[in-house]
Amino acid sequence: MNNGKSGQYHHNRSWLRWMAAALLLVCQLAMAKDGQAVSRLLIDSGVDAQMPVFGQLVQGTLAQNPALEDGEQREVLQHIAMESFRGDVIYRHVERAVAEALQPGDMETLQLWYGSPLGQKITEMELQSQQADSLPAMKAAAESLMADRERIAAAARLDDLTGASALAVTLQQRALLANHMAESIAADPEVPVDTAALDAQLQQHREPMQQLLRQQTVLSLAFTYRELPVDRIASYESFLATSAAQRYQQGVKAGLLAGVDAVMESWEAGLREYY
Repeated sequence: MNNGKSGQYHHNRSWLRWMAAALLLVCQLAMAKDGQAVSRLLIDSGVDAQMPVFGQLVQGTLAQNPALEDGEQREVLQHIAMESFRGDVIYRHVERAVAEALQPGDMETLQLWYGSPLGQKITEMELQSQQADSLPAMKAAAESLMADRERIAAAARLDDLTGASALAVTLQQRALLANHMAESIAADPEVPVDTAALDAQLQQHREPMQQLLRQQTVLSLAFTYRELPVDRIASYESFLATSAAQRYQQGVKAGLLAGVDAVMESWEAGLREYY
């Protein structure tokens, strides 16, 4: 009888191990499927194309920094920046944050929009607006765009719904911090970076910066959708106001900022190693 109980015990343990392994495999497959869906969503919505933007912003501020007069030093710093501010690192944080932010049913709502003709058209317009030749074209069209009050009002509502200008302020401040870190570590690579003076300066100029970036963002949005009828922009507004779209936007922004924090750590480490 003891042998029978022992055999039954080992049989039950084997069965439980098999069930645990099967459940783990199911969970892994589900996670992989969810990850693929999020990746597809980031591509369809054009978010994946925005990953290099912060690195480009830092490169631009480095190029304009008068404290970096040594051409060789500036070139090295720009190389460290290229190695540090990697879009793929930021992308992984965005992917993770979006997966955590979305609730059941959100993915279907988002896929339906971004797969629709209007959703695809809007994403195409957004990607076109990121091309290098779009800035001079926007400047040339600025006066006529600003005169179109209905379109400017729609662009302002889009900014409110997406938080684009608020995010731009945060990223600009992070880029200035990256510059400050370069100057501080160059002066003494053994001392922790003191941001008190920079923080005070940013706080002092925060409101003018917000106003400037708000104006620039609204103009940029009006330019991006300049060929889209206003009633179609209203449809886009309705989509952005949905809970699914808001959670998606929040996930993208949370992941983007987490990714920026991660690459800023790489930037600091690279600077200390160099100096």
